[in-house]
Amino acid sequence: MDDSLIFHYSNIAIRDTISISDSALLDTVMVKEVESFMHLENINIAPTLYSVNSEYDYITYALLGLLGVIALIWHFMPDRFSMIFSLKTEKQFQRIGDTSVKVPGTIITGFFWMNFIIVSGIFIMILMQSFFIEYIAALSFFEMLGYIYLVLVSLLLYRIIVIYGTAIIFQTSKMMQQQIVTGRNVQFVSGIFLTVVIILLMYVNSGVLIYLSLGIIALLQLIRIVKIMIIGKSSTMFSVLHIILYLCALEIVPVLVLIRMIGNLSGV
Repeated sequence: MDDSLIFHYSNIAIRDTISISDSALLDTVMVKEVESFMHLENINIAPTLYSVNSEYDYITYALLGLLGVIALIWHFMPDRFSMIFSLKTEKQFQRIGDTSVKVPGTIITGFFWMNFIIVSGIFIMILMQSFFIEYIAALSFFEMLGYIYLVLVSLLLYRIIVIYGTAIIFQTSKMMQQQIVTGRNVQFVSGIFLTVVIILLMYVNSGVLIYLSLGIIALLQLIRIVKIMIIGKSSTMFSVLHIILYLCALEIVPVLVLIRMIGNLSGV
């Protein structure tokens, strides 16, 4: 009994001694660290005001300007603004008499095309910086943006050539006009949507917002493709196979070529 009590007492005393010595050692180390920190000189503290690139400031100003022009068109010419949200392809866009429906007009159409190209290039640049930063590390921000715009304009010109060339060969000018109107409206709506989203993406940096934007853009493009198929089926000249081949030449082939080019440049 006495031996057991003596043993337990010895263990308690040893543990208390160890904890006291460890605590004292820890206090000594902390005091030395504080003293060494206090004796440091010329400590430069550079606070980070924002975590985005400085180039984003200029892009933000440009996007706010585009958004302002869109708001003015919406306010002063709501009938023409509403036309870009219409998927109707009937031949009703005439600027004569007192028709309730009007075409957007050359200037407004040109502006919305410019807006679509500008914001699409910036959106692709944000995607590249988010998912493929290792492939563009050697290029500056504006150099990469220039290459993106070059590819984007080339793809748009390719599509225009295919659409007009097909219409000339098969003499389907009416179907061509319907397809152009549908594609134009979808691109314009995409441009307006991206103008707002990009401003949020540059300062919020949310992955959920990126994926949500990609989903909405994909949905708009799917609507455009389905509408093109409906236009093609309205003519007895073309079968489903002809329409599929046409869509492959118009949509899929240039994307595959672009992917192959990127793969060659990146060594994949």
